[in-house]
Amino acid sequence: MKSLSTDPLSSQWQEPSQPPRRPQTRWFEWGLLSAALLAFVVALSCSRSLEHIDLALTDQLARLSVQDQSPDIVVVAIDDKSLAEIGRWPWRRAFHAAVLDRITAAGPRAVGLDLILVEPGNDDTTDDALLGAAIARSGKVVLPLMLMDRQGTGRLSRMDPAPALAARAAAIGHIHLEIDSDGIVRSTFLREGTAGQWWDHFAIAMLRVGGFALPEPLPGERAPAAAHADAWQRDHWQQIPFAGPPGSFERVSYVDLLKGKVPPEKLAGKYVLVGATATGMGDAYATPRSGQGELMPGVEISANVLNSLLLDHRLERATAWQNALFCALPVALALLAVLLLAPTASLLASAALLSATLVATAIAPSVVGLQFAPMAGLLGVLLAYPLWVWRRLRAAMGYLIEEFQRMETRRELPTMLPATRSGDLLDRHIDALQNASEQLRNLNRFVSETLNSLPDATLIADTQGQVLMANQAAYQYFARQKVRRLRGLPLHELLASVRRTDTLQPVFETGQLQQQTQPWGSEASDAAGRDLLVRFVPCFNTDGLTTSWIASLVDITPIRAAERQRDVALRFISHDMRSPQSSILALLALQRLQPEQPMAADTLGRIERHARRTLDLAEEFVQLAKAESSAYRLQTVDLTDLLDEAIDEVWPQAQACQVRLDVQRPGEPALCEADRGLLTRAITNLLGNAVKYGGEKTVVHCGVQRVEAGWRVSVTDHGPGMTLEQQKSLFQPFTRLAGEHSATRGVGLGLVFVHTVIERHGGGVQVVSQPGQGATFHFTLSASPTSTPAAPTAIG
Repeated sequence: MKSLSTDPLSSQWQEPSQPPRRPQTRWFEWGLLSAALLAFVVALSCSRSLEHIDLALTDQLARLSVQDQSPDIVVVAIDDKSLAEIGRWPWRRAFHAAVLDRITAAGPRAVGLDLILVEPGNDDTTDDALLGAAIARSGKVVLPLMLMDRQGTGRLSRMDPAPALAARAAAIGHIHLEIDSDGIVRSTFLREGTAGQWWDHFAIAMLRVGGFALPEPLPGERAPAAAHADAWQRDHWQQIPFAGPPGSFERVSYVDLLKGKVPPEKLAGKYVLVGATATGMGDAYATPRSGQGELMPGVEISANVLNSLLLDHRLERATAWQNALFCALPVALALLAVLLLAPTASLLASAALLSATLVATAIAPSVVGLQFAPMAGLLGVLLAYPLWVWRRLRAAMGYLIEEFQRMETRRELPTMLPATRSGDLLDRHIDALQNASEQLRNLNRFVSETLNSLPDATLIADTQGQVLMANQAAYQYFARQKVRRLRGLPLHELLASVRRTDTLQPVFETGQLQQQTQPWGSEASDAAGRDLLVRFVPCFNTDGLTTSWIASLVDITPIRAAERQRDVALRFISHDMRSPQSSILALLALQRLQPEQPMAADTLGRIERHARRTLDLAEEFVQLAKAESSAYRLQTVDLTDLLDEAIDEVWPQAQACQVRLDVQRPGEPALCEADRGLLTRAITNLLGNAVKYGGEKTVVHCGVQRVEAGWRVSVTDHGPGMTLEQQKSLFQPFTRLAGEHSATRGVGLGLVFVHTVIERHGGGVQVVSQPGQGATFHFTLSASPTSTPAAPTAIG
């Protein structure tokens, strides 16, 4: 047998050529988007266009953090309780002197009187003397200095403490604060003044008086020198790292201290600030740590500045390049996420980056002492995902629309409805996608139904040999091997029993699909003896790569059986048909040699026998062909009548051999559905064989009897019998038994005719025989449901 790999059709097979691929612009588009977005974020960060939003955001984040508070700071608060007990403000300076004496007695490090004492007292000149003396006795008092618009002209002038008090103070410090455009205090300058004289901030002055070692130069951002020497200048600008909301530092009431209710140890060794905290006193400001409508007194802001210097808590605004890098980093990570991750994962990554940026902004002041402006970075992260998804969706939709239009014009696929041209762009895209989806579903169903309609067992496997799909014919074929589930099974297991006809090797082995790129196959046979034509054909994707294989098993058993039957028939016909014809021609040639003599009777008899033999052989062929191919005309018949007709047919033959026919008839009509002529001929063949092989002067028993399955017809002779091996080949064409049967004429088609007719009637012929004990042939047909003969019915 030739392998299918040498088939002309196989030799013309070619691998599909690669179609033009859509250009890969993903990295290019991502690079452009990344460059544009990062440039936008950096520019937005450096320009501080979102400063108001940044400040509001950092204020909110600052409220989530907790700063350490120095235990060495105490605020003596002129609170509502003190106003209620002492009276309306301003008070006599004698009260301040008394309070200052009590503080001095406790032994503080420094005392900051955050009170405006720029003019002498109006009540009693002795009060200023008392306060001055108290300041002198303490030796650690710091008084405030400020700029004020005394005449309402908009020109600020320096307001020094009263000369009698300033002369006795240990130091004077300014209490100015930097109020941002949104009205919130976030910073101050640690030094202010003119070119000839500088004043430290109130908190710096207290630290110097208390003996605290300050760094030189002072922390904070330096300011350029003023153009005029007499202009007021400010230097060492610093963000104030607020320790908490108003009231975070330890407080004692002014009136309690005045009455001696405050233990001295509360003030010993502390930095004591005396100032107003009562509602409506005016010296209060909004700060990042202020709550809704809550203001922080100026004395407490000074306490926060003092606290940051004591604990070395520095807070600086990030420089332009630091802030640009801080904002660009999460944006770059978000761009990498949308490029490398799936949409859902990249969305979650973007959300995580937003959270991480906010957390980093919140903890940066306490960890590295920097205050970042994160809004540019947050905006970039928010834009990265939608911009990239939008761009990819645009590319995807453009590609899909292009493919849809190409599919609309393809004629090898089932008809596709044209896309809707009405509606907006999104509606048209949705309609096109719906149309394509319907097309794919129809195509999938078309392929599935086409696969199932194939008459041959067909399997589709991946490149590893695992079955992906199978049609109904494949399930029916492997069901005979008790295999119910095909999907997921390896081909080498399913085809283990299928072997090549030429080499007897398995038709498929493990890993064979990875080694092949072209169709191959061969003729094979399975364990049940069926002849198969096995073929493997690769399937390719648009890149020309093998993605799956189609394996088909074509059952060619009937074809091969017909070929073998044809070969046997030709051999017998070439001998049996030619032999009598040759004999006739030989006898006629002898007669022509002696034309004057009449043809002898013996010669005429021999010619007649050879002619009849040829005629019998032709008749048997005609009858067998009729039994195999003719349409049967079924009608209700009585098997007893058919048996009687067959007996009449073989009666002369039986008389010539002195054979007696013993008939057993039932007591009722043996009705069944049958083709009267063919079935009568089959019974006649059985009776003729019994008379022919039973021997002379014997008895042939025949009859019809009722059985559970219907009606049984049997014929029994007393001939030489048959072995089991002879019985196996009894119903094969052109088979004649050896031994005692060989002398009997025949070509071996009579029983084949009987077997064919009985099978076409839904029955089967059985034989019971042993050597020397004769043979019994019988068959059983189903009883007819009717009791009276019916009109003939044709069957194929």
